[in-house]
Amino acid sequence: MCRNISMRRTGEACMNRKTIFIVLLLIASALPAAAAPAVQLTNDSAFNSYPFWSPDGARIAFVSSDGVHAGIRVMERDGQNPVPVTDDRSWNLFTEFDPWSPDGEKLLFLSDDGGGLDLWTMNPDGTGKVRLTESGCIVPIPGLSGYGADWSADGRRIVYTSCLFDDAAIQEVNLSAIRTEADIWIMDADGGNKKQLTTGGDARLPLWQPQGDRIAYLADRSGNREIWTMQSNGTGKTQVTFSEGSVSGYSWSPDGARIAYVVASPPGTLPEFSLWVIDSDGSGSEQLTTGNWDTSPVWSPDGTRIAFRSESRDRALWVMKSDGSDLAPLGPDNPAYMMHQWSPDGRTIVVSDGNDLSAIPLEDPAAPASPGFEVVSAAGALLLTVCLLRLRKQK
Repeated sequence: MCRNISMRRTGEACMNRKTIFIVLLLIASALPAAAAPAVQLTNDSAFNSYPFWSPDGARIAFVSSDGVHAGIRVMERDGQNPVPVTDDRSWNLFTEFDPWSPDGEKLLFLSDDGGGLDLWTMNPDGTGKVRLTESGCIVPIPGLSGYGADWSADGRRIVYTSCLFDDAAIQEVNLSAIRTEADIWIMDADGGNKKQLTTGGDARLPLWQPQGDRIAYLADRSGNREIWTMQSNGTGKTQVTFSEGSVSGYSWSPDGARIAYVVASPPGTLPEFSLWVIDSDGSGSEQLTTGNWDTSPVWSPDGTRIAFRSESRDRALWVMKSDGSDLAPLGPDNPAYMMHQWSPDGRTIVVSDGNDLSAIPLEDPAAPASPGFEVVSAAGALLLTVCLLRLRKQK
């Protein structure tokens, strides 16, 4: 039987060992959730960025640069056996699009091997390189983000952005212009049957609807930059978002039913970026975050969670349920973390800090991490101290 602890001076009720144990559990539950340690995958002098998982989750393709040139490497998911698969004496890279074909047999990338930056494909081991475009117009430089490409779900076609000049002939980007002109095109996976899908020079960042035949893209034709969708033959163009500011980025949910997107505040107001979700038909718009610089939403493979980057919170990476609830920090505190990508099994997120790649393991891929609390209350801390002192006196 536990003996009671007398508190003669204070006249407080007695407390036995069982009660103290319960108190300890309650206080421990209020402690911040421990962040999962990150496992560093690269360790060299290069700038390693833009990691993308293979569809089977066994490999990671990424861009490695010495600051002058950029090459593509493929390594095992644990960072072992990184293999250069392009010539590092030129520019070979991917930026805002997943390079892996749905079957994992091809990589889609940009290369200046032919003079200007064009779209190419190759096998993951670097063999079988095929040049798909010959325009030299897809230029992933600051201020021109969004000039990318995407595979169709069956891997048979590729939607991409081409820059236009004068009579709509495909030419190099006019870098002296304040706003570059670009439109959405589509082609077969071997580069054949190219077809222009949009006109007006205001469309970019095309992404194919998962498990569907619609293509989403950003366009300025309504006055603000908004999300539009269309059929893969260019018909049925529909404006999806009607934001008060402008949309700067977005991503499809894995089932293609919803879109997570970033809204920048209107000109002349305090600069902010917030996250929203909307149904693919334009209904059900819902704001998930507010008053922060929240960007880069990436859906978990099962569509239940969204990971994103924040510039104003006390951590760089966060995760929440797809309805905005259960917000929690993701991984250790590293303000440089970015370019986050979920593994196909939802158990790991790979990130870049601009220099190296790291993997953040998730304890339970089926549920968000526990948000915990920032601090333990002063009363709780005092009670914990008293309990420990009383227990020590009993021994």
